[in-house]
Amino acid sequence: MQIQKRIRAVIAVVSAAVLASTPLLVSPTVATASPVGVATSKAATPHITARVTKKAITLTGVASLRPGRVRLSVEGAGGVEFAMFARGYDAADFTADMNKFGAKNDIKALKRALANTQILGGFEAGGSGTIVLPRAGSYTPFSVSERGFLVGKSITLRGSVRTSSVPRTDGSIIAKSGLSWGGASHLPMKGRFLFKNKSNTGVPHFVVLQQVAEGTTTDEVLEYFQTSDETTPPPAWALQAGLETASLSPGRSMTVNYDLPAGQYVVMCFFPDPNMGGMPHAFMGMLEMIHLM
Repeated sequence: MQIQKRIRAVIAVVSAAVLASTPLLVSPTVATASPVGVATSKAATPHITARVTKKAITLTGVASLRPGRVRLSVEGAGGVEFAMFARGYDAADFTADMNKFGAKNDIKALKRALANTQILGGFEAGGSGTIVLPRAGSYTPFSVSERGFLVGKSITLRGSVRTSSVPRTDGSIIAKSGLSWGGASHLPMKGRFLFKNKSNTGVPHFVVLQQVAEGTTTDEVLEYFQTSDETTPPPAWALQAGLETASLSPGRSMTVNYDLPAGQYVVMCFFPDPNMGGMPHAFMGMLEMIHLM
């Protein structure tokens, strides 16, 4: 998404910056992956593909899938991320709570959803990398876009956890407590980074990498967010290149494949904070500058 569209969308609906404001498009149903035998050490990482259309999310490569690390590629009309729900809470509950939050800024609904949901990562359309499905159980793909909140068929994984190698990475981007970023200050233009949300952050985070003019400061970016509205023109510091990941709950991690131009980038998170009336984290100062070289 270009910076102009991203910033205007966030400012226009600050309280629901990354969540849906329209009703459920697809009712969640359940599909089951077949159980298999005993896991082997450092087995080849399985590859699943998620494809998004206006009305459905379809998954391929999930037959006989066991829990563990998987390679994920996303195709089609939007991004896909995966959720795991607590006992007694399901995809329909999650959807209802997210729609309540998106439509009415219902913070109680947002808090209930986050208390009962582990968000395990994913990618925008065209993106790829690895995510971890940590144990046997049910996993639900979902997609958030300007069209609303789309939920796909759940998959149920059985059997022991598959042990597979963590891909080599070129650096890390780490969400830390206090709404701050850690990790690499420099990354190569093309490669793979580890995105980790530390267990003590207390809230989900996701990564937006947005190219900016050399010399731009986080204070300039924050001032723009805090003083602009949907009618404000794009900032002079905003360039075209960038990427987004899906969200991660505290204690979760994923790897992200990327290919971007060299230059300066601001790292941002727009997840709505349940303790601050749904304000996106970037508006609260969760910004960091890095360079791709």
